[in-house]
Amino acid sequence: MNLSLWQSTALSLLGFAAGLALHLRWHPLRRHLSDAWDLLRLRPVLVLLAATAMLLAALCSPARAPYALEQLTDWQEVIRPLALAAVAHMAVLPHEAVPAWPLAGVAPVLLVFLTLRIWRWPYRYGERRPGSEQKFALLAATLAGFVWLGLEARGLRLMLPERVEMLRLGLRYVFTALAAASVQVWLVRYVMAWEKPQAIDAGGDAAAALEHAFARWQGVAWLAAFDLLWMSWRWWQMSTPQSIGAWGWVELLLFAALPVAVAAVFGSFWQQGAAALRVLGRCAVPLLMLGVTALAFFILGAYVVEMAHALCGDSQIWRILGLPLGALVLAMLDCWLLLAALLIMLRLGFSRSTSA
Repeated sequence: MNLSLWQSTALSLLGFAAGLALHLRWHPLRRHLSDAWDLLRLRPVLVLLAATAMLLAALCSPARAPYALEQLTDWQEVIRPLALAAVAHMAVLPHEAVPAWPLAGVAPVLLVFLTLRIWRWPYRYGERRPGSEQKFALLAATLAGFVWLGLEARGLRLMLPERVEMLRLGLRYVFTALAAASVQVWLVRYVMAWEKPQAIDAGGDAAAALEHAFARWQGVAWLAAFDLLWMSWRWWQMSTPQSIGAWGWVELLLFAALPVAVAAVFGSFWQQGAAALRVLGRCAVPLLMLGVTALAFFILGAYVVEMAHALCGDSQIWRILGLPLGALVLAMLDCWLLLAALLIMLRLGFSRSTSA
């Protein structure tokens, strides 16, 4: 079905508005969706953070050729690739709502704060005083982080030797996984602080969430290891056409609720993993309902951004105006639906005495 440019744009905007109204008023999960929307409205810094990270990631990645206008006006041709991209995006949403690269560059600085605070107030960040091997591991990770930043800075100016380049890329992957795990746990604690506020402003909630994330630093480290495995799995499947889609099931079955359990449950990582499985068991049907109905939002959002990209092409208008606005639209969608999923898991996945 071939539609004119104005017809396609009007239909996509109308569908977007209708879908938003349906989700907020008549969806079975409307309470969680409405509360997630209120959180974004009261804490717009989340959208700005996600949009900034998305924009930086887009600028640091190879540019992708936009769709042609002829493709975007032919829904039969464009709906399948947009739907497949939307499904893939939903599968990686817990990891990529706030892209960890290049924000991973701040990870060594956070490690400095964490190390100093653990050495100064050891019992605030664990039931026992950290042993010498744990302090050494934190110090080694901090030093490795600054070595990596130095290699990244040097790699921007000079061609590094092959072994040094491999070291730089390996450290980048490790600290990207660490940044992803930290953001995941911090975001869950931020939602928990918003639901049960102990401060009157967003800065107080953010600081409290960061403090709780610091207190769970060992769980964050284990989660980073699992995130690194997930990233390796995804990179492998991207280079292996026969494995397309397999990593999505691994994400949904193993990693979707793990950050929530790490953030909400005190205990060993194995206890947190068991709690994550219980959360998935209790929330599988609501999360599936959310995913099915949210698919249309991702398709329409991607269509609007692709239409703007096709209209602007690679001109300066796209880079100055279109790219930031597109990042804001996609970041708003990502944050809204991810926050709704987190609220579902926090409210339905735990007993009242489990989370803290």
